[in-house]
Amino acid sequence: MQSFTLDSPIPFSLDNVIEKLRFLNEERVPGAQAGKEKNGPFNGEFSRLLVRMASRLQDRRYGFLFNSPEKYNQYSSLSMIAEKLMGFGIHKKSIKVIDFSEVPADILPVIIGLVARIIYQVQFWTDPTDRRPIAFVCDEAHLYLPKKEGNPVERRAVEAFEKIAKEGRKYGVALMIVSQRPSDVSTTILSQCNNIISLRLTNADDQATVRKLLPESLESLLEALPIMDVGEAMVVGDSVLLPSRIKVDPPKEKPLSATIDFWSRWQENVTNSDFVLAVENMRRQNRTKL
Repeated sequence: MQSFTLDSPIPFSLDNVIEKLRFLNEERVPGAQAGKEKNGPFNGEFSRLLVRMASRLQDRRYGFLFNSPEKYNQYSSLSMIAEKLMGFGIHKKSIKVIDFSEVPADILPVIIGLVARIIYQVQFWTDPTDRRPIAFVCDEAHLYLPKKEGNPVERRAVEAFEKIAKEGRKYGVALMIVSQRPSDVSTTILSQCNNIISLRLTNADDQATVRKLLPESLESLLEALPIMDVGEAMVVGDSVLLPSRIKVDPPKEKPLSATIDFWSRWQENVTNSDFVLAVENMRRQNRTKL
């Protein structure tokens, strides 16, 4: 217990924290005159904070944080979470997809940064002989690993990934950054990338970002970036002997992120969408059919 610090992952009750804040916010202490009281040192200081915390606690979008099952509030919960994130189980599953699409945008960087920090810290404290290498594939990275300065909490989340980019390889943690807007991604993270796979880029800022990551002798390759076909990519780095222009095989299962064929869909003779179901899904924050 003597080695515990502010960052030690010890579970605690948020209700107890709110109760303590409310006590300090309403505290009265003995005054200078006998029998009279005055406001405590923190009286009224936490009023706005308590209102903000109450609004978050009552917001269903944050239910995964504040209304978690009791089993996740035990001393052994973190090891259970780490096993879910990093373990491969009896079926030896090597790829895990963590869907953050329903996480509110204002806390998205914080939650993703927290997950990355947990995995990195557990990997750091794992015995070196037992470490299993892990690679983060960060899709749409510009949304939660931005270059521009955010508030201090969001900045702390980005710093978790920057630490992984700079030191993670020593502990078997790697990063793969995927983004349509590389110019909006943290330059600290991009500067640590040993390999670059660039598909077609038409934006001048994005091209300039990729140009900064390449040696000057390869700048001529960038002239092809705006005119490459769909599925073509430029590969530069340690993974190839020479800079190469490749053709990526299309996936057997088309991703849901593919662009809808507007013209063909407009020509179809269809009825209106089920707007009642769509609105109910929006209310429930779930796309599954009722």
